[in-house]
Amino acid sequence: MDTVAEIIKTITAEMQKSLSAKTVVGDPVTIEGKTIVPLVSLGMGFGAGAGSGKDAPGGGGGGGGMGIKPVAVIVIDDRGARVETLKQPKPTLVEQLAEVVPRIAESMPTKKERQVEVEETG
Repeated sequence: MDTVAEIIKTITAEMQKSLSAKTVVGDPVTIEGKTIVPLVSLGMGFGAGAGSGKDAPGGGGGGGGMGIKPVAVIVIDDRGARVETLKQPKPTLVEQLAEVVPRIAESMPTKKERQVEVEETG
């Protein structure tokens, strides 16, 4: 198995250990006759790469990250059960960029398209 595949296999195996219903549905807490069950949003990402130089042995590396944020609670009381969403803060600059950058990159001409433009105008 090549280095990148080994790195990805290791990272995804570790991330899978974190995935379960218990990850997004928290432990119930009872306060004053109400049971509250927290619900969270979970996001994961990872990357890996490897390479070798002309006179150097190969090498590689990888990494991953996980983010959790509360999104709602289930409230169980004498009136029944209901889901109460939590007010979400405005997205951070990083979150806004994460949404916009891929769209900008898609709209940029490819290297081949730029070459054709240069040849046509040159």
